[in-house]
Amino acid sequence: MIVAEQKKLEDIQRMLKGKKKVLTVGCGTCVSVCFAGGQKESSAMAATLRTAAAANGEQIEVDEATVQRQCVQEFVAPLEENIEEYDAVLSMACGVGVQTLAEKYMDTPILPGLDTNFMGQPTEPGVWEERCVGCGNCVLEYTGGLCPITRCPKQLQNGPCGGSEGGMCEVDPNIPCIWSKIWTLLDRQGIADTLMDIQPPKDWSTSRGGSMRRVVVSSDLSQQSARAAGDKIKAENTTPTAPATDSTAPSSTPDHESVLDASWHQVCSLSDLPEGKLRRFTVSGVDVMLTNLGDCIRAFPPTCPHLAEPLIDSGVLRDGLLTCTKHLWKWDLRSGEMKGAAERPVEMYESQLKNNNVFVRMESEIIYDYEEDDDLDEDDFFNAD
Repeated sequence: MIVAEQKKLEDIQRMLKGKKKVLTVGCGTCVSVCFAGGQKESSAMAATLRTAAAANGEQIEVDEATVQRQCVQEFVAPLEENIEEYDAVLSMACGVGVQTLAEKYMDTPILPGLDTNFMGQPTEPGVWEERCVGCGNCVLEYTGGLCPITRCPKQLQNGPCGGSEGGMCEVDPNIPCIWSKIWTLLDRQGIADTLMDIQPPKDWSTSRGGSMRRVVVSSDLSQQSARAAGDKIKAENTTPTAPATDSTAPSSTPDHESVLDASWHQVCSLSDLPEGKLRRFTVSGVDVMLTNLGDCIRAFPPTCPHLAEPLIDSGVLRDGLLTCTKHLWKWDLRSGEMKGAAERPVEMYESQLKNNNVFVRMESEIIYDYEEDDDLDEDDFFNAD
């Protein structure tokens, strides 16, 4: 995860000097986990700025908002409704989030509220340590999954320097010698002899070297390996998976007299379901996602069939294609066909339009059968002992 720290208050006040109306925008992912820029931290920053201004005899109006991911354009799009009202936006996200806002809202100054530090992991409550520098040429297959590029101050690739003592680093005695840990780990696995193979000089051309790095995905929003996996799945499933039953098309199918038994439930009016938007409703005690595609209505469970990611947060709908941005699984909601690297279909509830009211048939709740490995919650990693 990306680890960041809040800037000093005096630095933020300097950036906001002369601004009368400011919006603080938190981010609900990485910086939320490290308690730097989530909803609570964004609200606290807004309150601090208001209090500090009042103490200095100044006037400033500070509003607050939080989006799920500031690094994704679709997730910051809702800010567009009133962002022009503000003299500046204080982004409580990593540097990527700041740049996402700056490129989307070019008429409003976007200011950083955090300093982005590194990619790391929590090692104890309230402590994060760097684990990856993003060099673009991973060597972890040779080193037991532990990175000497990041965790060895000398970035040695062929064993320890010989200066460590008691398993602690020569350069900084407060940190363990990573090569000592690598050797112990591989010895435990019975493959320490592989460390005798001399590794060639590292190829640094893929690292940060004065130009912007870029990863290019294919047109179906997957990288090469994921696309190959998706093609394999589609080859094994030659018949597209269609929704359970066709929904009534709101724009082409007129209202008609049809039998609606006790399993049918009125959910909302058509006017409550804007075309091309995802909306979550509760139907007979069951959460259901609804969308109006213009020529049809679709109703389906509110979570991704992969890792139970809430689609109201991570789902992006465009031209009838639903993408879960968590791992870029994708589906055609009209046909039910899996796209890209998706390995499971989105299952559908039967829906119908009658007298401009949307009905959903709820005989039983659709529950995805997640595999054991799929039940992992990201919070489990951060709260692990």
